[in-house]
Amino acid sequence: MKSYLALMKIDLKLAMRMRSVIFFNYLFPLMFFFIFASLYRARQDPKLIIRVLAMVIPLGIVGNGLFGAGMRAIQERELGVLRRYKVTPITPLPLLVASMVTAWFVFMPYILVVLSISHFYYHLPWPENWPSLLVFISLGLVAFRSLGMVIASTANNMQEGQILIQLFYFPMIFLSGATIPMEVFPPILQRMSQFVPASYLVKGIKDMISSNQSIGAEWELVVVLIVAAAVGLTVGLKLFRWEKEEKIRKGAKLWVAAVLVPFLIWGIYNYVKSKGAAPAQWPQQKGTGSLHRDNGYAHRPRAS
Repeated sequence: MKSYLALMKIDLKLAMRMRSVIFFNYLFPLMFFFIFASLYRARQDPKLIIRVLAMVIPLGIVGNGLFGAGMRAIQERELGVLRRYKVTPITPLPLLVASMVTAWFVFMPYILVVLSISHFYYHLPWPENWPSLLVFISLGLVAFRSLGMVIASTANNMQEGQILIQLFYFPMIFLSGATIPMEVFPPILQRMSQFVPASYLVKGIKDMISSNQSIGAEWELVVVLIVAAAVGLTVGLKLFRWEKEEKIRKGAKLWVAAVLVPFLIWGIYNYVKSKGAAPAQWPQQKGTGSLHRDNGYAHRPRAS
């Protein structure tokens, strides 16, 4: 236990010294928070801030997982930081666990900040199920950091790692509803979004904030995140490398797909279940050019 605590302390200090950690955990998602809040005119209807939260919180989780875990692990291996740990009586597991715990302590203040801004400035009531919301966000954070660590393990250098991370990052944030509202997508892209891992975060967070759902009501999403996290940690331990001179064979990169299997299976299940159903209709709000989904918290146009 002492080794775990010592690593967590060291990892937290190193994380707070990195500008990229501050940028991707706070400045980047906060920038999108205010942009989306302005576009949706959330000050006119406080309920619209729920949609903004359901977009920017997953955006922060995905960035924390892929860039925070993936890029940082590659950088530490390239700079020889991990090589120093190799000569000590330590295994990769404490390093991965310390990284997860550090990420939680670094990221959770951002959640408190955006919820506080939403409450005091946009007049959104505090979530009734705080524990469920925080547990769900924590599971999402662990799952996506696991994916980031697997990507880091399969990348042989920084350049290759950047390519792999961006190949995962941009489709996730654009096709999940984390940056572009899902309702503007054509039906085929709405179907495809069911296979995008970040879309589960968008749905779960939206339900918990708008409808005060407990984590038990979202148990299916919770199971997917837990399985993805377990698979990611297992694969990350299997492929962990201490030094940049240790190269990984090309076929081992397919292990990245293993972390996506739980999301793929659940996406197929949702697709089969919803096949043949009519696509959702999105009413347009009068007086603005934006679309708002009729999902219980959207602003409905008044009858003339």
